[in-house]
Amino acid sequence: MDLKSLGRRLIKEPLVHFLLAGAAVFWAMSGRPPDLGERRIVVDQMVVGALVQRYFDSFHRMPSPDEVDELIRDYVADQVYYREALRLGLDMDDEVVVRRMRRKLESMAVADAESAEPSDGELQAMIDKDPAHYSSDPQTTFDQVYLGADTPQSRALADKRLAELRQGQAVSGVPAPLPAHLDKAAASDISGQFGDEFTLAIRALPPGQWQGPVASGLGLHLVRVTARDAPTPPTLAAVRQRVTNDWRAAAIQKAQGQAYADMLKGYDVVIAPIK
Repeated sequence: MDLKSLGRRLIKEPLVHFLLAGAAVFWAMSGRPPDLGERRIVVDQMVVGALVQRYFDSFHRMPSPDEVDELIRDYVADQVYYREALRLGLDMDDEVVVRRMRRKLESMAVADAESAEPSDGELQAMIDKDPAHYSSDPQTTFDQVYLGADTPQSRALADKRLAELRQGQAVSGVPAPLPAHLDKAAASDISGQFGDEFTLAIRALPPGQWQGPVASGLGLHLVRVTARDAPTPPTLAAVRQRVTNDWRAAAIQKAQGQAYADMLKGYDVVIAPIK
């Protein structure tokens, strides 16, 4: 039976559709031929199932019989070129190949960690270990007067305007598309409008009195903090996704490190002195 006939028959087989998900996993774990000296390339139902699954993942539709034929031809060509390249040693001392093989092994090592699901107890333990990390940002209510770009002139003007504000006088700043008042603003909102430097600076300002000048990415400001709400203690329900992401990242890092340590035990590493 030729490749075209095999492809047309297999695409009609109901079993192919049941094997697609499993075939994809099998494909990922068995990309390297078991015997590189083998001159026989086998295109069986498992191989075709994996090719069809890969096509479906890319184009979100099943390939036509003619497209399956083309997939099989490409697979055979890949195998021929791959095995011939290895036979000629073209993979030796190739940094790109080395890095790619490393990434594949690392992916295999962390596959279980990537799919694992933490228990509520494990997530709560992470929150209890560093509650400040998962607490909500403090909310700040403040007024600000924009003085313009940070120049010696605007800094000199700041002292005068600050004295006037503290005496209760009305002061007009430089026109700018900035709010003069923000109510219960989170740090992310403040940073989005004034920048990180400004956000960090006003955290240290005592509430109740005009202070400044405070620098931002836009220039100088006079600021009066009127209220600062304490961070909300974290609850698992509120931060579940965030702490789950942290848990999984730590699990992946641990699995990767352990896999490397286990492999390293099988090698005798000698670092020769450099002359």
